[in-house]
Amino acid sequence: MKSLNDSLRDEFSEILQRDEYREVIEDKNLDVTLLKKAFDTLLKYKSDVDMVDKSKTEFENYLINYFKSQKNDN
Repeated sequence: MKSLNDSLRDEFSEILQRDEYREVIEDKNLDVTLLKKAFDTLLKYKSDVDMVDKSKTEFENYLINYFKSQKNDN
């Protein structure tokens, strides 16, 4: 039996495969693995109502740090 997080990950993956999102991902040259890892940071705190803001902050920080490191590598 799948956990709620597994079901949410599957749903997120399905959304990323929709034409309108796939086009944006390709146009912006986004890394799908990165998007999925960032999504996992949202899932980490989803069950605690008091941690929703922390979850959002972790998500933003994950993406910001990734893009900063990509910029520094180039």
